Amino acid sequence: MPTIDELVGAARLPGPPGTRAAARLMSILADAPHRLPEVYRAAGSLAGGRSPQQLPRLLLGLTGAPGTGKSTLTDALVREWRGRHPDRRIGVVAVDPSSPFTGGAVLGDRVRMMRHATDPGVYVRSMASRGHLGGLALGVKGVVRVMGVIGCDVVVVETVGVGQSEVEVASVADLVVVVLAPGLGDGVQMLKAGLMEIGDLFVVNKADRPEAGRLHAELVSMLRLSGAADGAEPRTQLVSAEEGLGVGALVDALEARTMRDGERWQARRRLMIEDEVREAILEEARRRLGRTLAALPGDAAPVAGVLDGRLSVGEAARQLLQATCRSGAGERETGEGAR
Repeated sequence: MPTIDELVGAARLPGPPGTRAAARLMSILADAPHRLPEVYRAAGSLAGGRSPQQLPRLLLGLTGAPGTGKSTLTDALVREWRGRHPDRRIGVVAVDPSSPFTGGAVLGDRVRMMRHATDPGVYVRSMASRGHLGGLALGVKGVVRVMGVIGCDVVVVETVGVGQSEVEVASVADLVVVVLAPGLGDGVQMLKAGLMEIGDLFVVNKADRPEAGRLHAELVSMLRLSGAADGAEPRTQLVSAEEGLGVGALVDALEARTMRDGERWQARRRLMIEDEVREAILEEARRRLGRTLAALPGDAAPVAGVLDGRLSVGEAARQLLQATCRSGAGERETGEGAR
């Protein structure tokens, strides 16, 4: 089985070998997020010590209710970016809802983006939400970090489309686009379910429909009434992803925001990565403590001492830490002796 270092090195290669290695890395981090520091260590050594966390340049979150055309819009954005920058790689993380019975998902975004299937500059990763609330799947952060390590210039995270529980994407993305569409009931009313607060840009999709103009006007009025509208920079776009109308203007707006706020996003992302590494360290410590606790005999276990009143919780924690340290020292000595 290849090591993390070998997978990171192979993931940067063009063609199927690189794609397979990247997919393997993403699967590892989806199941074991605490291994993220290993990926950064390997990427840093390959980059000559330079920080591997600078990419992607833009981490874009797409959210909104089901049926608004998020997947079609994602496909149109990828096509526009690839046309403008054919030498840059684009990543897409598409999260689909899971069956409550089997845990599986249709992963329909792979079908919708078949035009990019043979494009080595586009990497599409579909994930099942597996019932996780918040619009994202567990492990999305690890997948996004791998896409940065392998050199994706822009990464689009398309959420599952579940309405009120979609706000989690704001903690991952640099910029959040809320997608609405006419003909799905009161779309502006939907914004009161928490999406107004997380949206940086609001896109009314399916502009070829007659009701789209009215929905866009209502959205602009609502933003003005809430004080969220910015006179110097429009926060709304009217597009038709299916027809390609307004997609170029939307990308122009996204690029303008990236030019203006890119350095701030990178600084925020570095802090987020530090938090993720801190969590990984704590998770590994918890795993080691758990192994030690499970291996202790019943009478000597700190849990028994607390239950019969011989130990306080603090004293039990201290004994467990000491036992874990002794166990770790013993493992190192055994390894050195074997060598």
